[in-house]
Amino acid sequence: MLKSRFLAAISPIVFAYALQSHANETALPEVAQSESLPINEQEAGGIVIDGDKLELHLDRKMRAIGNAAIHQGDQSAYGDVIEYNVQNDELHVTGNARIEVGNAKISGPELRMRLSESIGEMRDASIIMQKQPSASNQLDNTTSTSQVDSKQNQYIENQSRASAFLDDSTGTNNFSGNQLSSRPSTVRGNAEAIYFDGEDRKRMVDARYTTCPAGTDDWYIKASEITLNDYTSSGSAKNAYIEFKGVPLIYTPWIDFSFNNQRKSGLLAPTIGSTSRSGFEVLTPFYWNIAPNMDATLAVRALSKRGVQLQGEFRYLEENFSGTNSVEYLPTDSLSNETRYFANLKHQHQVGNGWSAGYSFEKVSDNEYFSELSTRIVTTSRINLPQQFNVDYADDTWRFNAIAQKFQTLDNLSYPYERLPQMTLVGDKYYGDVNLNLYSQLVAFDNNQDSSTRPTGTRVTVYPSVTVPFTQSYGYITPKFGIHHTSYNLDNLTANQDSQQRTLPIFSLDSGLYFDRDFHIANRAYSQTIEPRLFYVYIPDRNQSKIPVFDSSLTDTNFSTLFMENQFTGNDRINDANQLSFALTTRFIESSSGTERLSASIGQRYYFSDQEVALDYNNLSSFRRSNSSDVIAGITGQLKNSWRIDTFWQYNTDDSSAVRTTMTGRYNPEPGKTLNLSYSYRKDLLDQFNISSQWPLSKGWYGIGRVNYSLREKSIIETLAGLEYDAGCWQARGVVQRVSTATADANYAFFFQLELGGLASIGANPLSVIKRNIPGYVSSSFIPDNPQQSYYE
Repeated sequence: MLKSRFLAAISPIVFAYALQSHANETALPEVAQSESLPINEQEAGGIVIDGDKLELHLDRKMRAIGNAAIHQGDQSAYGDVIEYNVQNDELHVTGNARIEVGNAKISGPELRMRLSESIGEMRDASIIMQKQPSASNQLDNTTSTSQVDSKQNQYIENQSRASAFLDDSTGTNNFSGNQLSSRPSTVRGNAEAIYFDGEDRKRMVDARYTTCPAGTDDWYIKASEITLNDYTSSGSAKNAYIEFKGVPLIYTPWIDFSFNNQRKSGLLAPTIGSTSRSGFEVLTPFYWNIAPNMDATLAVRALSKRGVQLQGEFRYLEENFSGTNSVEYLPTDSLSNETRYFANLKHQHQVGNGWSAGYSFEKVSDNEYFSELSTRIVTTSRINLPQQFNVDYADDTWRFNAIAQKFQTLDNLSYPYERLPQMTLVGDKYYGDVNLNLYSQLVAFDNNQDSSTRPTGTRVTVYPSVTVPFTQSYGYITPKFGIHHTSYNLDNLTANQDSQQRTLPIFSLDSGLYFDRDFHIANRAYSQTIEPRLFYVYIPDRNQSKIPVFDSSLTDTNFSTLFMENQFTGNDRINDANQLSFALTTRFIESSSGTERLSASIGQRYYFSDQEVALDYNNLSSFRRSNSSDVIAGITGQLKNSWRIDTFWQYNTDDSSAVRTTMTGRYNPEPGKTLNLSYSYRKDLLDQFNISSQWPLSKGWYGIGRVNYSLREKSIIETLAGLEYDAGCWQARGVVQRVSTATADANYAFFFQLELGGLASIGANPLSVIKRNIPGYVSSSFIPDNPQQSYYE
């Protein structure tokens, strides 16, 4: 049966209809019959009513019977019978009532509503909402879409701008305003009654709320009242508890959450964990979304062995400045009976006209703070905390940097010099084919150790140079000449040598050629390149034995340092050089995709004179006496998209022994399947083997693990083992970790997290720990071919 249609324009009020004729159906006396109605249905404020049978009473009330529907703007209501009172703007839907507003569909036996004000109610109702991508993903799609009004665009734009900066917390704090992963999904729920409290707002009484698909009731948020706000994509619940597999887990008198994983003020789900040094712990954070570009998190962390710790983090982003401030405070440690704290303050400011400034300040109360109160190896391995202020300037020619830098040293061994201050000015300018360069620096080195035996003083370095590059498509040759001058004004020297000067001419010649050819393997086209490179350096010898070593060290031999003028870092040592470096590189490139399938390089440096400059003149073994350096070689291959290997060797030809070996391989055929193997060897220092993996075990189950073993010490440095399960609308992860720390014995930690459909997370978040330990790891929430993905399609 064909439908009839009414269209009502609210101002002025005009009624008309189009009644499609069919057998045994007569026209109503109140209206005229017509085959079609040429009236614009998108007229502002227009209301359209459809139904198998339409009635109009005294120009005041319209009724649609059978497959009835009414539409106004982005609101549509459906039912068996629809009555609409035009004068009172009252809508009454009975029988299989359903209303669609935005991305929400609400159904029940009966609906009453004032349509223009979106105020009404539905009893025994159920709701289905399609979750949208996060704000940062929406921005590109919505800012140019006319259907999205300006206030929503502004909200999304602000949220996206903030999320780009405030997406992840830093420092040692274990909380963040946005911790959960998400995938597109459907949110559903039911309630004794749903009240429509105006545009974008709904209130559910005696309600349940979940992201699980229909027929799967694994978990619910149950509450006496749930309020949903479509404009902010957020909700709140009163007298709420989370029920998982029929078991109540957490109760709260009030909870705030986001539909689409956007930042929202409110209590975050507590995190629960355990470590061997601090015992069982519970972290309860409160997140404050101060502004789209500013947020703060306050937390209470209860440690069973140590007491209650307070944590706070404040982050901000403005057009010209940004910063992060984190503080942790433990008033009284039950084990040490001491007050313990950590502060991490960072700020950067764009002053204008190329100038910027900032500071970075870190301090802890004691040397064992990280090893006893943190579970991250990145943190527990730290032994020097910087405290510095910087000023920078940059334009097309000049770059200036000034810093004042001190350190807090935690191991009582590694005491770097303080720079109070250090100022560096670099200039680079082309005049035709001639490049002029200036490097200059002034540093005042002070002692960071309670000792007066270490020398201190001021160092001034000036290094002007000129380069004339000659470049062609088949190669290049670049001569360079400069004068390196360094002057010292020293203190605390036993020989009372309070000043030193050193001036050295430096000449280098860099050159290279490019050869290539095309060939085919198994009907695939490839291009092979051969790239030889020669680099000659001449620097005369100057005795530098009376110059202290403030910031210099010997660089590793690799394909970068092979073509450096000075093999020492810093400016306290300038090597004598009459040497030639050679390297040969070949690449195999797939012509169709441009993918570099294989790259192999080999290189060595040849010396025409003995070494006369060393870091320690009293250590004869530090002087080289051979006429060539170690041979270095490397291979990088990606013969298949799922396999990648990287290798590096350093071989001493004098004693026919390996100096350094690094081999890494990764097998990654698809997301969720990754296997990493690596071996690292450094003569008399390091001999380690590492294996890590993420692999599916069965439907929804993934195993994750890592072992880092030292063959030299015959002991395990770090281990991680865990399981991850993805049920579609919820994920669970459990991880056990053992970490050897730099300042204390090994620390054990246990992480368990239950993630409920992007709405709530219970437990300690192990994702950062897993990602650091397992390169290529992908959370099950983001695996496209996950067995549970069909729930969200």
